[in-house]
Amino acid sequence: MSPTPRTKEYAAYEAIRAAIISGELQPGQQVSIRELAARFDFGRTPAADAMKRLAHEGWLESAAGVGTRVARLDLADRYEYMQLRGAIEVLAARLCAERATPEMALDFDHCLAVAALAIEQKNWLRAIEADIEFHRLCAEKSGNRFLAECYGRLLTQDERVFYRNLPDPDARIQSHRQHAAIVEAIRTGDPEGAALAAQNHTDTILQRLKAEQKADGT
Repeated sequence: MSPTPRTKEYAAYEAIRAAIISGELQPGQQVSIRELAARFDFGRTPAADAMKRLAHEGWLESAAGVGTRVARLDLADRYEYMQLRGAIEVLAARLCAERATPEMALDFDHCLAVAALAIEQKNWLRAIEADIEFHRLCAEKSGNRFLAECYGRLLTQDERVFYRNLPDPDARIQSHRQHAAIVEAIRTGDPEGAALAAQNHTDTILQRLKAEQKADGT
C-alpha cells in the first residue's frame, strides 16, 4: 500500500526540520517548494504542506517580495520569549510539587536518567531532546490543562533555540543539574523550593542570553 498524503507530508516535514537543525539549511537561507522537493525527493504537494507547518511553528518565515527562508534567531526576541516561558515553568514546577506522587517522581527520574546517559555518551542531540521532554513533562504533570496547552505551543517555538545551542555541552550539563534540583523539590512536595529551583534555571538561561546579546552587540 502506498503512503497516504499525510504520511508523505510528515516525512517531508521531518526531513526539512532535520536539515534546519543540523545546519544543512542555514538561518536566512532562501528555500522554495521546487528546491526542497528536489533536494529531499518529495513531491511538490508534500513539500508545500510541510513548509506551511514549519512556517506555522516558526522554523520558516515568509515575506512579500522576499519569499520563504529559514527563520533567523533574534536575540532580543529570544530573551523576551524566555521571560514568558520561564514564568510558566516556575508555575508548573510549583503545581507539580503541590500534587506530587511517587508515580510522578518515577516519571521525572526516568527523564533525568535518559538525559544523564545522553550526557555521559556525549550525545548532545539526545540530551537536548531529553531537556525538551523534561519541560513538557512538567507542564503535563502540573494538572493545569490551560498551562499545558499554552506551554506546548511555546515550546514548539523554543525548540529552534535548543537545537541551535547543540555545540554547548556545558549548557546541557548545567541544565541537567538544575532539572535534578527541581525534581528533588517536587519529590519532597516542596512547592516553594520547586518554584525557586525553576526560577534559578530560568535566570541562568536569561543570563546566558544577555551575554550573547552583549557579545553580538545588540
